[in-house]
Parts: sequence; C-alpha cells; structure tokens
Amino acid sequence: MTNLELAKKLVALLGGKSNVEKAAHCMTRLRVTCKDSNRVNEKEIKECEGVLGLVVEGNSYQIVLGPGKVKKVTDICTQELGLPKAGGHGSDWEENKAAIKGQQKQGKLKQFLKLISEIFVPIIPAIIAAGLFNGFGSLLAQLIGDGVISGSFFQMLQLILSLLGGVFLSYFSIYTGIRAAEVFGATPAFGGMIGGISIGANIIEIAKMIGLYNEAIPLESVLTTGKGGIIGVIFGVWILSVIEKNIRKRIPDVLDLIVTPFVSLLTAGIIFIFLIMPLAGFLSDGLVSLLTIIINSTNPFIRVISGFLLSALFLPMVLLGLHHGLIPIYAVQLEQMGGVSLFPVLSMGGAGQVGAAIAIYFVARKVGNKKMQGIITGALPAGFLGVGEPLIYGVTLPLGKPFITAGIGAGFGGAYIMLTQVMANAWGPSGLVAIPLMQGGSGMLNFLIGLLIAYAGGFLVTKALIKDSDVREEAAPETNETETEIMMQKDTILYAPVDGACIPLSEVKDEVFANKMMGEGVAFQFDGDILVSPCDGTIVMIAATKHAIGILGDDGAELLIHVGLDTVKLNGKGFHILKKSGDTVKTGEPIMQLDRKLMETQNIDLTTPMVITNSDQFQLKPIYGIALEKGISEAVTCILKSFSKG
Repeated sequence: MTNLELAKKLVALLGGKSNVEKAAHCMTRLRVTCKDSNRVNEKEIKECEGVLGLVVEGNSYQIVLGPGKVKKVTDICTQELGLPKAGGHGSDWEENKAAIKGQQKQGKLKQFLKLISEIFVPIIPAIIAAGLFNGFGSLLAQLIGDGVISGSFFQMLQLILSLLGGVFLSYFSIYTGIRAAEVFGATPAFGGMIGGISIGANIIEIAKMIGLYNEAIPLESVLTTGKGGIIGVIFGVWILSVIEKNIRKRIPDVLDLIVTPFVSLLTAGIIFIFLIMPLAGFLSDGLVSLLTIIINSTNPFIRVISGFLLSALFLPMVLLGLHHGLIPIYAVQLEQMGGVSLFPVLSMGGAGQVGAAIAIYFVARKVGNKKMQGIITGALPAGFLGVGEPLIYGVTLPLGKPFITAGIGAGFGGAYIMLTQVMANAWGPSGLVAIPLMQGGSGMLNFLIGLLIAYAGGFLVTKALIKDSDVREEAAPETNETETEIMMQKDTILYAPVDGACIPLSEVKDEVFANKMMGEGVAFQFDGDILVSPCDGTIVMIAATKHAIGILGDDGAELLIHVGLDTVKLNGKGFHILKKSGDTVKTGEPIMQLDRKLMETQNIDLTTPMVITNSDQFQLKPIYGIALEKGISEAVTCILKSFSKG
C-alpha cells in the first residue's frame, strides 16, 4: 500500500474529512482529534496495512506509523486531502488576535507536562539533525587530530558539519521561544524575541550595573547571558502570552498593531530579565547539580544503581504520561553540559521490550499461539528501530508479567550505559537508529553494547519467569451460552457507583423499581456529581437521554443504573457522558458527570437505582450504609447460583 492509499484509507476510517478537527504528527504517530468518536472505526485502523498501533485518549487518536513514514502520510493528509493542520503559525495579526482571545484552561500535572512536550515535538527533527551533524563533525575532528585522516577535504567537511549543527543549537532558545508562543497562544515572533533576549550580550552589561554579575566566576552570576536557559524561556513566553492576551482584549483594533507588540514585549521583557531569568537560573543550576550527583556521579556504584532504576522505570512513566516532563531536562542538559546523559539510559527501556518479545515469541511458538507470533513478527522490526508501541500495547502490557520482566532486563542495559557515561548530542528515536546521536566513537560503541545487554536482559529475565500458561491462547467460546458460563465462574462484588447512602429498592418512589419489575438491586441517595463503574466490565447501553447506563460485568452480572427519578424528561440536559457504548471500564472509573445545580433548580429526585437485570442467576446480599464512597464502598455481593446448560 502506498502512502497516498494509506492516507486516504485512514481519513475514511476516521469518519471522513468532516469528522477531523485537526491533524499533526510527532516522531512516530499521526495525531488526530475527531469531532464524533462514534464515526471512527478503531478496529479497522489497527488492522490497516502500514499501521503499527493505535492509542486512543477520548476523541484523540494516535496512529503509530513509525519514523519517516509518519511525516509523509501526515503531509498527504493535510496538504492533499485537506485535513485541518494543528499548530498553525497565524499568517497575520488579526488571525492571531482571534486565536488568543480564547481562554486556555489550566490542566492537571499530566496535561501540563503534555503541554510542555508540545513545545518541543515539532522541533525534534531539527534537534536530531543538529545532533547528527555535531556528532559526525566531532568524530571527524577526533580522527583528524589523531592523524587517522588528513587533507583539506576532511577539514572542509568537518567545518560544514559543525556549522550545520551549530546553526540550530546556538539559537535553540529562539526556536523554543517561537514554539512556546504557538502553544501558549502568543505571537510566535514575540516568543522568538524573548528567547533571543536570553542569549543577548547586553544581559551582561545590565547585570554589572545592578551588581548581579560575578566577574571572577561568570558562570556563578545571578544574571548573565543564557541564565535560566530553556526553562526560563518557556516561563517567560508564558508570561508574555498572558500579558498579550489581556492587552488585545482591551485595545481597539485600530491601535492593536502598534500598541500591543510594544507594551507586551516591554512588560514581558522587563519581567523576564529581572525576575524569571535569575529564578529559572537557580532552578536549572539546581537541576544540573542534582543530575550530576545522581547520574554523572564519580562513584561507579551510584551510576550503576541509578542507571538500572531509570531504565527499568521509564516505560511505567510513559504509561502514566510523566515522560513528557523529561524533555525540558534534556534541553537543560544539552545547554549546560554540552550533551544529554539521560536520553541514552532511558532508551534502554524499549530495548528491554524487544528482548522480552523475542522470549515470548519462542513460548508462543511452543504453545501454538499463532496470533501472538504474528503480532511479534510484525512489530519487532519497528522495535529494533526504536518504535516500541506495537510491542508494548500488543504484546508485553496485555500479558502483564512480561512488561515487568522487560523493564528489569532494560535495567541491566541502563546500568552499563550509566557506568560508561555515554552522552548524546541530541535526543530523538531510540533503538539502533540512535547510535549516530551518541558522542564520539566510544560513545556509539558503548550505546550499542548497552542495547545488546538490554536485549539479552529482557530475553533472559522473561524466559526465566514466563510460563506457557501466560502465553497460551484461550479458546474462543462457541456459543453465547458457553460464554455466559465462562463469565459466571465466581461471585461478583458491586461497589457504590456514587457517593451517598445505600437504601433498599422498596424505598424508591417509583413503582417500577420499588416493585422490582426489572430485577433485584439497591438504590443510592446521590450526593455528589460523578458516577463511576461499580465493577469491571463493558458499557453495553447508554440511553439517548443519557440518564441510564447498562453495564455487563466481567463476571456476568447485567446492570442497569438509572440516575434520578423521572430524569428522562430532561432529554439529556445536565448529563455529561464520559464513555461510549462498547468501552471497557474498571471499578471506580468515571462514566458520567452530573450538573447538580441544574438538577436542584429542576427539583429532581436524584435517588439512583442500580438493578441487576439477571438477578435470577444470583443470590444478592446488599450492604446498606449511610456514607458510601463511590468505587470504594461495597454495595452488593452477587453469589452465583448453581448453573448448568439445561
């Protein structure tokens, strides 16, 4: 399948052009935000030729295509097929003004870290290119200095490579400022100016005038050129965005072009120079000192332990979304230390997954799990090239134990990397393609050895601890009756879906529920505004009016949760559904958010029945209580009655 054919097929499976709000890409993934997730065919996207994996977060879809291919497919989608492109520069001040007048909500830690990562994602290709230029340039300089090669040709080539590498990294702050402005909603050129201020020579003269410059030890100055680095630039541009937004809201359009740039930059510039740069400098200096103690310690034992732990825990960090916060740390290291020591060791995490997958392949072949063999065969090449998502989400994580053993195996590779103090010229894709990013010939060699150790570690630890039963493919049920029998093998505990008192159904002021026409169950005096899943299961029904939800528990219990009495008359108003029909849910996972103020103004009785519609198959033991907590307090124990096929 050609890239054009793939792009056309993906657009169709995403619900068509009209269903796509924006499209962009990172190193390996086509990132698409859709209007209606019900129109997206997730199953066929996963099975599409050329797609390595799919990650779904709400109405956002990350289609894993791999390095290089993802840019080509994204360009076709946005340039030829007309999908809206995310992160535009804003061609004029009017467009920019309209864009930044929208309010940006402050997210939680994970959302904040994602926001920071968005600043760097589009410039990572330039970071990689600059790193490669500097790497090969320094390697040539070393070979020339050692007398291995000579001549004007190699000298000229070394100068060109160094020039190409330096032209980006020397002005890294400016590029960061431009991207930060695009993310925070400021004018990109203004953000570049804030980044340029940080490396301006006049900073030293200003520092001398106010006594903040240490002429004996310039690097220990409170204020000097480059102080605060990337961290300072990001926060400086954020301040700029706040100032610019507020000014644009108050300035007449006729004066906007003149007044807004002048006042915004003057105000933000003064704050940036005298406040943010010194404070950010303190933070970045402290961060580098901490990293020096932990990562770049002179004690080999400390380096080995820290390398093992960092590599072993990296992929769990990825799953929690905490890895986004590492990118500014990479940037600080590159600025202040001339290289990145954290990236090489964390790259071992993916290598451990490769080794674990190979071990699982042999077990899968032994037990006859052809499906798992096919997944691994297709995903391994990408894994060796640093694209780990297909192996993680298709192999190790679903199986559970191999995800842990892979991390342990990766730890051995990380320990070696840290012991040999490998440094990278940049950061980007991991795996074998990252070898040229390492500093010097010895750095490249040691990185390769570290990968081999991580491959072997992941393989050996997984092979030792994995059992045939962990990999053996479960036989598919032949009939619905068999499926029910398999599902209903143990008692089910249902937890409170809402905060509040648990009461008998007979006390509900509705004949249908009180007379148990729909089945046995309990009811809750809904005190909060969030409804969660009372068990592990699958959402099988959401009423058109959003007031009722059906859940099939993993142990066979069929549940109907009816939020409030006579709430159908609201016609969906006041209910915000967080999941869709067909979604799997875990106990305590939020499903619905309620507009409680609206319910109070409408005098709605929020008594919430939870009925087990197949209660004839269970003996129910309700656990009534006054102050139950959603997802935590037990409400009903469903004891399975004797079951047979008739």
